[in-house]
Amino acid sequence: MKKIIIFILIFCFVLTSTGLAIDSELNCDCQEYRKLSLQEPRLKGNDVLELQKELKDLGFYEDELTSIYDWNTYLAVKEFQKERGLSVTGKAEKHLWLELAKALGKKPTTIQVDKKSPPEGEVLIVVDGYARQLIVYVDGEKYQTFPVAIGKPSTKSPVGEWTVISKNVRRGGALGVRWIRLNVPWGNYGIHGTNQPGSIGRAASKGCIRMFNRDVKVLYPWVEVGTKVKIIGRRDPIEITHNLRPHQAGKDVLLLQEKLREYGFNAGRTDGRFGEQTIEAIKEFKYIYGLQDDLIGDKNTLYILGIE
Repeated sequence: MKKIIIFILIFCFVLTSTGLAIDSELNCDCQEYRKLSLQEPRLKGNDVLELQKELKDLGFYEDELTSIYDWNTYLAVKEFQKERGLSVTGKAEKHLWLELAKALGKKPTTIQVDKKSPPEGEVLIVVDGYARQLIVYVDGEKYQTFPVAIGKPSTKSPVGEWTVISKNVRRGGALGVRWIRLNVPWGNYGIHGTNQPGSIGRAASKGCIRMFNRDVKVLYPWVEVGTKVKIIGRRDPIEITHNLRPHQAGKDVLLLQEKLREYGFNAGRTDGRFGEQTIEAIKEFKYIYGLQDDLIGDKNTLYILGIE
């Protein structure tokens, strides 16, 4: 038994030392990957929806987007395979997603030779959800732009100012070949590759930022733990239903931080964490407006900030 335990410990150490993830942090909702085929019960999910969208854009699928791998989806896959000279199986596997991306004209960014090494200077990443782009800034200057996929309307990407808290090399799959995790307090979000390259440029993920595998491999060494990542874009309305207190975290705290900033108080980064800078900002705010000095974001505070 002792030998088995020692072997397992050594195996885990080897995997982690080589950067291959066995990390519990990798339970991102985007990890959905299946070989799609016509079967009973019918397969249903975001991957099927993305397949239907791509086939529809190419003119092979003309029916309603159902997220269900039904007979019409099966026939559309077969027609695409026949058109592209592939084995006509009616199944959506890895090579089919790659062919769909090629047919849609989706391809990774061409990187200049002098940009293949990590840049010297402070790196900031800005994800523009409107333009579907990830922009790398170095010392405040635009350095490189990559196309990305963002969260779909029902699972939007987290708008805010985040920090990279871990990195992992991967073998592939739904998260691609690299994973860069962000410190979003209400979910497991990150920047990663994809096995569905045709989705790049769309609102298609479950909230994460997808990149071409080749692009994320370029980005990966440029990013360190602690790198700042700002995501801008559309988000759902945030409702605050209770008092906000120091050391709480969530979307409601992020809204409080945004409003304090609008009113000229430095609440720090809009990261959804009621930390020291937000505490100092609420303290100053309540002093100036003559409110009770208790560091609580109560109904009077929210009312003056225009949240209620």
